[in-house]
Amino acid sequence: MIEFLLAFFKKHGIRAWRDEIGNVYAEKGEVGAYQKYPLVVAHTDTVHLIHGKKIIPKKLLLPNYAGELKPALKGFDENDNPVGIGADCKVGVALCLILMLRLPVLKCFLPTEEEIGARGASKVDVSFLQNVGYAIEFDSPANTSSITLGNKLMFNPEDENGLGKIWTGLLLEFSENRETEFTLEQHSYTDIVKLRPHFSCINVPVGYYLYHTTDEYLVEEEAFMALDLGEELIKRAGYRYYNDEPHPRVNRLIIQFNLNTMEITGEL
Repeated sequence: MIEFLLAFFKKHGIRAWRDEIGNVYAEKGEVGAYQKYPLVVAHTDTVHLIHGKKIIPKKLLLPNYAGELKPALKGFDENDNPVGIGADCKVGVALCLILMLRLPVLKCFLPTEEEIGARGASKVDVSFLQNVGYAIEFDSPANTSSITLGNKLMFNPEDENGLGKIWTGLLLEFSENRETEFTLEQHSYTDIVKLRPHFSCINVPVGYYLYHTTDEYLVEEEAFMALDLGEELIKRAGYRYYNDEPHPRVNRLIIQFNLNTMEITGEL
């Protein structure tokens, strides 16, 4: 995977390198003197066993967050046994690569060993983060977004100048325009928990389900929606620094977001 990523970036003329542990870094374009880079993040490891080229992806109709059957990808071996498809977090890696091609100015961090405690992210080269304004990771399951990771607040929707205000507004807008729903959840960890001391962070829902099991699957339309969410967030957040204010009552933030969503969907 690391060799593939470095070759990919080289092919497309994007400066990239790796560190000793296997984290991959990439940088494209230049920011102005008072600007900061957006940073996209996804981990390269997965819990599933490596089957070489013997994983057979199949497109099936499988339930989304609402129980609606949607086109989804699920991985099988040659004997038709489910083996997982590595969507956690290979889909995130794919989305980062697409954004690196699409956007003129962007940084990318692809850490290893997330599944064993975000060890790669804990050893990030801090100098790489010095001109970063915020991070967007593509590693949240189903239709959820991590408002906290390891009890650390990633963003604050009530901070008028914060990234969370932009992000939750975007989620509500997508809910209305695309007839979908999102939830804010308190999750255990992923890579950005190690980056949060430096700036605000967002974990984008990417549409994988039953992760860490052989029955894992990826709802296709939700993965493409994650790409749209990430690209639009960068467009709106721009090239500036965010460090959202703390909030004493995370549950209140979650409840308020749920109420706003229910108003949009007509449940209130």
